[in-house]
Amino acid sequence: MEYGNLAYKLPEQYDEPIKKRKPQKRKEKTVNTTAVSNKRNHEQMQYKRTIFRGICVTVLLAVSAGFMISKFVAVNEMNQQVASLKSQLTTLESATSQMVFDLEQSVDLTKIEKEATTRLGMQRPEKYQTIYVNVKQEDMTEKTAGEVEGFGHGIVSVLKKIGGNIVQFFSIK
Repeated sequence: MEYGNLAYKLPEQYDEPIKKRKPQKRKEKTVNTTAVSNKRNHEQMQYKRTIFRGICVTVLLAVSAGFMISKFVAVNEMNQQVASLKSQLTTLESATSQMVFDLEQSVDLTKIEKEATTRLGMQRPEKYQTIYVNVKQEDMTEKTAGEVEGFGHGIVSVLKKIGGNIVQFFSIK
């Protein structure tokens, strides 16, 4: 029998100095890597959806704010136009009333009579040419808005007309 070393021979990597050794990979417990990666992917997708929703909401708010501002500007411009047109209207109305007043002042009945007699050869009627007509009915009427407008008044006026026509038809002349 041989007498020798009874120690086990180690692999060659143990003979290398400690500093040069490569770290050994530990065998970790095998966790279902697909489940972990699916969970990470799901979290990433939720994060991306949240970011996308935030961007969409921001863009929607910006567009709606721009639309509201543009409509406000349009309404404001219209109000300014209305105010300027109202001021023009009041100016024109005052000018019109002034012109009507001037026209009434410029009409002189003596001038008209002189023009009628000289240029047109007209003359005033004589007393025997004047004929007076007596009208049995009043020559003026007064109507208020309540009498003229309204559904009830419309029905009453129609019934009165129908009744008047019937009476006129059957009256003896």
